[in-house]
Amino acid sequence: MFKLFKSKTKKIKNIENFFIKLFSKFDYFYTFPQKGFNRSNTDKFMDKHFLNINNFGLNVLDIGAGEKPYKKYFLNSNYESCDSQDALNDINISPNQQHTFYCDITKKIPREENTYDIIICNAVFEHLNEPQKAAIEINRVLKKNGRFYMTVPQCHGLHMEPHNYYNFLSYGIKYLLTNAGFDKINIYPLSGIYHLLGKVLNTSTNLFFSRLDYRLRIITFVFEFTIKTIFLFIYLFLYFIDKLDKKKNWTTNYGCIAIK
Repeated sequence: MFKLFKSKTKKIKNIENFFIKLFSKFDYFYTFPQKGFNRSNTDKFMDKHFLNINNFGLNVLDIGAGEKPYKKYFLNSNYESCDSQDALNDINISPNQQHTFYCDITKKIPREENTYDIIICNAVFEHLNEPQKAAIEINRVLKKNGRFYMTVPQCHGLHMEPHNYYNFLSYGIKYLLTNAGFDKINIYPLSGIYHLLGKVLNTSTNLFFSRLDYRLRIITFVFEFTIKTIFLFIYLFLYFIDKLDKKKNWTTNYGCIAIK
């Protein structure tokens, strides 16, 4: 009897997992832009500046590199990546990629002064409890006239907890990097208020349906399909009218290039 009960429970769990994965793929398919408003804007910023860069022989450090999406631009460089093992453990992330070294950049990057020509920090500073100390340490290992490429969120909900400490504004970024010793600082809002609205709508819609029991989602799937189809066209509309927001006081993310 117990074996029969255990077998039925396992089958029910397998069915549940199947539908959870199916709905997850459905959510992904009905997301526009495909990477989400946040990631698509930060990737565009990095791609724009790395695509035609003369990278031969450069020393490059990619901090918090994750799956190393920008390594492809530095195949002729001395590319290194790093992350914090303690933070990864706390967040319970097991990355597929191994990094050159692991450290806490708010304390010390294990390299000599004036080592790198380029340092990349994509969506990292919001996860640092001491961003000022990290900026000073990055400036230390960057060569004179070296470039620091950074993206940070202006409006983002909690993620990668418990290591999620800040959202940033342009004046705060400038203050942070000026105090760290950078001379030339250029800050760019990567989107306007319409991309931000699209991000909030997409997140809230997916959150609502993902919290439903999978059996209820099956029953109400026609309703969900209709709602998400309507919202998909709204995302498309918001994506293309974002250029109307010239001031971009509300943005998803900032991109920054700071020169030592």
